[in-house]
Parts: sequence; C-alpha cells; structure tokens
Amino acid sequence: MSEFSVDDEKITYISEQFQVDKSQVGLIHKLFSRVIDGVKNQYLAHVVRCMESYIRKKTGNPMFQINTFPLDPASPVLNVGCAQYYPERYFSIFFHPRMDERQLRACLAHELGHLFIIELLNEEKFDGSEPFDKTTLTEPISSIFGIFTIMDKNHFYKETASNFNHHSWEALIQTFIHLQEKTAN
Repeated sequence: MSEFSVDDEKITYISEQFQVDKSQVGLIHKLFSRVIDGVKNQYLAHVVRCMESYIRKKTGNPMFQINTFPLDPASPVLNVGCAQYYPERYFSIFFHPRMDERQLRACLAHELGHLFIIELLNEEKFDGSEPFDKTTLTEPISSIFGIFTIMDKNHFYKETASNFNHHSWEALIQTFIHLQEKTAN
C-alpha cells in the first residue's frame, strides 16, 4: 500500500488529531473518493482550464467549455481522436476509452491544438495569409501545439511537482494542523 493511501489507521489518526468522530472522517473519505474518481477523466485539465478562460474573455461568453467524451468502447477506431468546434460556444473532443494513457494525452493535446490554431494563432498572423477557421487543414500545426503541451506537462511532473509533495503522510497532516492553528488565532 502506498504511503499516501488512506486506510483505517490514517482515518483514526486524522480523527484523533482533529478531534472529529472517526465515522465522520470515514464518511468524508468515502464521499471524497466518489468525487476524486472523476479525476481520471480530467486529462490535461490545466491546459483546458487556461484555454477556456482565455476564450471566455475573448468571446465574451462566460459559458464557453472544452469537454472530453469517450467514444463507444466497441469502436474500431482505437488510437485516433476527433473534435467538434462550435465557435464561441464549446469544443468537444472524442477519444477511445481503451486508448493507452500516454497516447491519449498526446491525442487530446493534438486536438486542443486545433482550437489553439483557430482561436489564438489567428491573433498573431501577420503574413497576410487567410485566417484559420474550422475548415482549414491544421495538420501538423496542431501536433506542434500538442508537443509543447506534453513537454510542459512532463516538465511539471518531473521537475516541479516533486517539490510540492510532503515526504510522509504524517508531515501532510501536520501541515493542516498548523494551518488550523493559524486560522484559530
């Protein structure tokens, strides 16, 4: 079992440290587990959120969304994704649910590249060429965006994220105890 996996021992310890009934801590963990289970489907969430925010400001539509949806698991198309764009409203990416995790991240980053080209690259075009739109062939430029996306993500996990981690579950709990002490004063 992982150092940071929640088990009965940790639930008991948390309960004692925060003086909260163990059954309540257990219930919180159970409900948290239901919510966090959806994280697996939040691929490249930081890029998606940044692009949504940018396009919301640009279009004036506070409801603009980027969504990802799995295709039918019986689909014969395994390692390819596709997207549909409804300008100023939403961008939907479809992927095969059995796609390898590494390939899926690359596929989604590539599909986000199409949106990037249409919504952001057009702002910087200065050579007098026709603007990109939803009918423009945007290969291989979308893959270049995808490469930069995955490089950023890999850099974050390899070089940056490890600096944020607590070295033990006890140290993590102590961080929150200190936080609670600060807010109580």
